[in-house]
Amino acid sequence: MAVKPPRAEKPEYCFPLVMLAPVAGVNDRAAREIAREHGCPLTFSELVSARGLQERNAGSMQMLEECRGEHPLIFQIFGGEPDSAYDAVRMAEELGVEGVNLNLGCPVKKVFKNRSGCGLSIFPCDLVHVLRAMRKATSKHLSVKIRAGVNFNSLNYRLIGDIAQGEGCDAVVFHARTRLMGFGGEAQWDWIADLKQYLDIPVIGNGDAVDPLSAKRMLDYTHCDGVMIGRGAYGNPWIFRRILYYLETEEILPEPELEERINVFLRHHQLAVQWKGERKAIFEMRKHLGWYVKGWPNVKSLRDRVYQLENIDEIVLAVREWLESALSVSNAAMI
Repeated sequence: MAVKPPRAEKPEYCFPLVMLAPVAGVNDRAAREIAREHGCPLTFSELVSARGLQERNAGSMQMLEECRGEHPLIFQIFGGEPDSAYDAVRMAEELGVEGVNLNLGCPVKKVFKNRSGCGLSIFPCDLVHVLRAMRKATSKHLSVKIRAGVNFNSLNYRLIGDIAQGEGCDAVVFHARTRLMGFGGEAQWDWIADLKQYLDIPVIGNGDAVDPLSAKRMLDYTHCDGVMIGRGAYGNPWIFRRILYYLETEEILPEPELEERINVFLRHHQLAVQWKGERKAIFEMRKHLGWYVKGWPNVKSLRDRVYQLENIDEIVLAVREWLESALSVSNAAMI
């Protein structure tokens, strides 16, 4: 029978019951600000290359700067080299973030083949040295975000949990899928329950918690210490407040009305322009628009029109006109 490593000392900062996942290309500064405005108690940065920060790569430095003044925030890095991981953590510390997270779950091929993300998890000796360097670089909250393994035949989440706990990590965030599953298939909550029982440090569950009911089911089934929300928050920043309210009262808050959804989307778009510039924000916000209006009738015409526009004022006008039309149809149907 395996012997558990000793429990790390409790850090000053502890994860809340619900938090926003660090989804690359989706949960940037604008998305994180919107989430916090609607009740999210903790956000994670997009994954940032440790080597990129060490070498002062322009893109990596821009992502670092986007996190400045943002609280509460866990800064997430990826990489397989102790020296660059150390330097990256020191740079993140200068921002005053609440903690740092090492990504061990990214399944993307170019990350994986460089022994980063999920790729680092199959080299446990290298992982030990990276985490040791990170722990040396900071006394703040340190965590890892993992998957179950590369595939069903190579599940190693207990081993990675052992290493994380033994090297002084304060929590493990566990996306209960393998690398080959990507974001498909059903998350295996039994794995989360097993890791929670096995480790002494907190385990945060991730995977298929998409609303208040499923979040509570995950907590009850696995006894995990918190729930990380990824795709369930796409175009749905209200999910955090609704989950927390349900956990406290066992009552379901109503879904936001269409007008509120559109107003929050426009606020999101405004923040994206502020942080990314108009041209890049217009391109990136197209996918967010689809998420905000998903499930409502006649959204194809709105998406088709917005995809042809390249000016922020024209997009705001198009969205407002669509909203007026949608509300008129809705009101007429109620008469």
